[in-house]
Amino acid sequence: AAPATPAPNVPATPAPTVTAPVVPATPAPTAQASAPVAGQGQVSVQFVADCWTQVTDASGKTLFSGLKRKGDSLSVAGKPPFAVRLGYARGAQVSYNGQAVDVAPFTSGETARLKLGQ
Repeated sequence: AAPATPAPNVPATPAPTVTAPVVPATPAPTAQASAPVAGQGQVSVQFVADCWTQVTDASGKTLFSGLKRKGDSLSVAGKPPFAVRLGYARGAQVSYNGQAVDVAPFTSGETARLKLGQ
């Protein structure tokens, strides 16, 4: 009986530590950004170095075009497929609808051109 009492206490302690509202709070904005409108997608970029970036949606509308600095982030939503151009591909970490994208296969020299959501 003595070992059975500590066993329930041990699982009960981590349960409050892993706060349930904190975990859904992070995925919820991503789900809200891409879920409400069918046919929408979201491109997110984290910058680890200065990088000129351009993101265009399926209608040809430029969602972003300009220089982003190290430490900046970018998040745009629109109609896929997205044309993404990176002036310094190694300086950007791209994700599409929350999934990391490897830009290496689309890189030529220092630049990358890729289509997301085809």
